[in-house]
Amino acid sequence: MTDEPGGRKPGQGVETLRAATREAHGRLDRLVDLRTWDATRHRWWLQRMLGLHEPLEHDLAGLPAGQAPDLAARRRSPAIAADLRQLGLTEAEVRSLPRSPLPPRARERGRALGQLYVLDGSALGGAVIATHAIANGVPAQACTSLAHSRQRITVWHETRRLIDDLGPGELDEAVRAAVELFAVFEAWLHTPAPAGAVR
Repeated sequence: MTDEPGGRKPGQGVETLRAATREAHGRLDRLVDLRTWDATRHRWWLQRMLGLHEPLEHDLAGLPAGQAPDLAARRRSPAIAADLRQLGLTEAEVRSLPRSPLPPRARERGRALGQLYVLDGSALGGAVIATHAIANGVPAQACTSLAHSRQRITVWHETRRLIDDLGPGELDEAVRAAVELFAVFEAWLHTPAPAGAVR
């Protein structure tokens, strides 16, 4: 097997992304304290997730044709909004929740796949949160956006395959986009809700 520029081997795109984002991923994991997960923590988490996912999914939907895989199959914001309504928020309250600033917009395949690496990976990790939430009394009907599903596994495998097939230039863009999105994600979790916002 011939190494690519930068010492990478073909087919190791995901490993490259994982190595580049390991530290940021670890910091995010430490913000998710499952030992104290209850309905209040769950509502806060869903609000943060909706604030990040909805505008980012909208952004990705504007990609030129052929620059990203099936984005409709990856959308989580409608399920997150439904989970919040299960916790008692009205439709108007869900619409009024604050939205996150976004990283630079993806307009090409490498950047889009870097962002999907973060989003699709997060979707898989959500199953762990759902298990703890339900065990601590959160209704299962308010955990649908986090629950495991065959579709999530399928899209994750697709994302992995597409990243592993990226050439060196596109992979550099994917790494940059994933690092930027992790930074936005972390900053968003640290951002206090504005005065008067639903908590």
